[in-house]
Amino acid sequence: MYTYNFFEDAMNLRDIFDDFFTRKTSYEPYREFPFVKIHEGNDRLTITSLMPGIKPENVDIQLVDDSLVIAGEKKADYEEKPYLRKERFFGEFKKSIKLPYRVNHQSIKADLKDGVLTITLEKSEEAKPKKIEIL
Repeated sequence: MYTYNFFEDAMNLRDIFDDFFTRKTSYEPYREFPFVKIHEGNDRLTITSLMPGIKPENVDIQLVDDSLVIAGEKKADYEEKPYLRKERFFGEFKKSIKLPYRVNHQSIKADLKDGVLTITLEKSEEAKPKKIEIL
């Protein structure tokens, strides 16, 4: 025999409200924008990121301590052409990437071409392994 449990129903209702107000929206993944791919080889890090529709003057790249910070803004283009549906992200973004080692500040290169940002960082001499001779 089943007995009605008001407390259990009240707790379920509370869970429904909690889920509704804490659930991530469809725009939540864009907080991590830009998505990056990091490749390491030959004492060099290559970071690539897709940035369609973003102009180089709207991107700011800085090396802060042992992190690379990519910030900028994707300008909205819908003032002239209102959309019926928009599934693209517009607005400011900022991402910090902790680097695995110190890099040479003078050899950093960045290029934004055809919507692909490529940043090349070389390992600093202090971060490279050094052979120690045994006397």
